[in-house]
Amino acid sequence: MIAKIHTGNNFGGLVNYANDIVKKDAVVVASYGVSLTSNAAITASFKAQAKARSGVKNFVGHISLSFSPNDKEKVNNDLMAQIAREYMRRMGIVNTQFVVFRHQDQPHPHVHIIYNRVNNDGDAIMGDCNFRKSAAITKALTREYGLTFGKGKKNVRRERLKGKDVIKYRIYDEVNASLKSCSSWQDLCKVLSPKGISLDFVRDSDGSVCGVTFTDNESNVTFAGGKIDHSLSFDSINQLLENANVIGAAAAEMLLQPHVVPSSGGGGGSSSKDDDDEDKDRDKKNNYIPRKRKR
Repeated sequence: MIAKIHTGNNFGGLVNYANDIVKKDAVVVASYGVSLTSNAAITASFKAQAKARSGVKNFVGHISLSFSPNDKEKVNNDLMAQIAREYMRRMGIVNTQFVVFRHQDQPHPHVHIIYNRVNNDGDAIMGDCNFRKSAAITKALTREYGLTFGKGKKNVRRERLKGKDVIKYRIYDEVNASLKSCSSWQDLCKVLSPKGISLDFVRDSDGSVCGVTFTDNESNVTFAGGKIDHSLSFDSINQLLENANVIGAAAAEMLLQPHVVPSSGGGGGSSSKDDDDEDKDRDKKNNYIPRKRKR
């Protein structure tokens, strides 16, 4: 299960998208505190409560929860509603209006949660955009409900990506492909350069390297390696390059070593007489023909 978190200030447009019955085959699986008679009524319910806290600029909360296609038969509407409620509770999204819409236009089951970031007491909901906390919760829920864990970015459908995600995944693909032929940071820079990607190191106050960033030169968009994927953090790549160096050095050393045939004796070398005796014994064994037993 994967969660994507967004905030904004337009309930109307989001509700129309989430409750699109024609294009998305949308169905409401859970709700609280809003009128469901129409999209306009849902929007009006949200707006009325958001006015209680005029200082909150992004009062619209939107979270999509996506499940593996392998779980399509398992996650019915009731289970989706239960998981969505539990996810919100653990994220601290409580005591507020929400609607959970299920979409059925894609191979993978998914829901869209729209909630008011101004709660029923007129207070702003805090901590609901903590991505690390969200990742830990989705992982725990996936395990607890016996759902299928995703296989990472390799299986993401690239053709469905939009905006900066297109650039992020292009960098992810190119860096991973380039690392297969690199054994140093210098190698990686040289291989990525013709592909329109540059890398820079992030340094601490004492000058030591603590991170790496990748920039798509055409769009001038930069991502921290760890934000693209944990495997592209400085520590992960550095470890990979160090391992490549160790393996490469070991292979080179083996190629340069003279081929030594181990002696059959225990300590020192054997005399030629000993060798002759061993050869004779071996010949006797090889030429041995068993006699037929008399009956």
